[in-house]
Amino acid sequence: MTNSSITRLGARACAVLPASLFLCAICVSVASAQGLPKKSASSNSESSVPEVPGDDIFGFTAPTDIGQAGDKGFANENDGFFGKRSGSFSVLASKYEFSRTLTENWWVAGSFFSIYNHAVNVPDIPDVNRFQFFGLSFEIERRVLRRSAGNPFAISISVEPAWARVDGTTGQSSNSLGAAFKLFVDAVVVPDKLFWASNLIWAPQSSEDLNYPGHWVASSTTLASTALTYQVSEKLFIGAEARFFSAFGSAWPTNNIGNALYVGPTLLWRITDKVAFNTTFQPQVLGHTKGSPDPRLDLDNFQRAQFRAKFAVAF
Repeated sequence: MTNSSITRLGARACAVLPASLFLCAICVSVASAQGLPKKSASSNSESSVPEVPGDDIFGFTAPTDIGQAGDKGFANENDGFFGKRSGSFSVLASKYEFSRTLTENWWVAGSFFSIYNHAVNVPDIPDVNRFQFFGLSFEIERRVLRRSAGNPFAISISVEPAWARVDGTTGQSSNSLGAAFKLFVDAVVVPDKLFWASNLIWAPQSSEDLNYPGHWVASSTTLASTALTYQVSEKLFIGAEARFFSAFGSAWPTNNIGNALYVGPTLLWRITDKVAFNTTFQPQVLGHTKGSPDPRLDLDNFQRAQFRAKFAVAF
């Protein structure tokens, strides 16, 4: 399960996972040189080259740095999804991730998930009020390009196969298998002050049909995100993020059934050298469902708003 697998919660055919074609993005960035979970600003031997802090300073969008060999940590990531066209709808998906940087270019993590589903009088979704075990995932990330004096960009890629036991939207039993393939890019705009990042994600999956158990249905989502963050102090970062989702009724991104744009503020607080908290709240500002007369929002495949609250701790 990944960020992308959770963001699929809005799509009926999507419940928890993604797979491979272009590039995808998610991760749990972590840790400064002291060592937060997954991302920590590498002590570049070329000290003259400005670096992007490794923590989750961009909201949902992940930075590129994978930390230093031996870094390890734990992260608790809570993603919320609220609002459909009518009725009361909310989902809280929680990820519990244990990670380790194996070498200067490789990072791995194993995670388990829980989910809380609440729906009352929502069309096509049975009333539900349930907390349960959601699924498992494994992620591996590779740093492919380092920043240098002549190159302001850094790049990393990752893949996260996952299994889920329930449908993320309805909370009903439904196995799904998938894998998220991700691309992360970031750059220093103003050294020690302003930073930029972008992620691309493709998330195909296969899940059991809720109406016909034993029959599996293919679907996918894609995500393109960009974020800009300003460093207020050594411990505080604030910024803004935009994410554009597309839902597809096929594993390949060829049968588009809906799109949604989310925009909102981001914040990261370094509580200590080894503990960080980041959060963001993003309403859907633009979207459209294929075949829907409503030109403003896609509330069939996605939700009115999404948020994240995440703690990252170094061991």
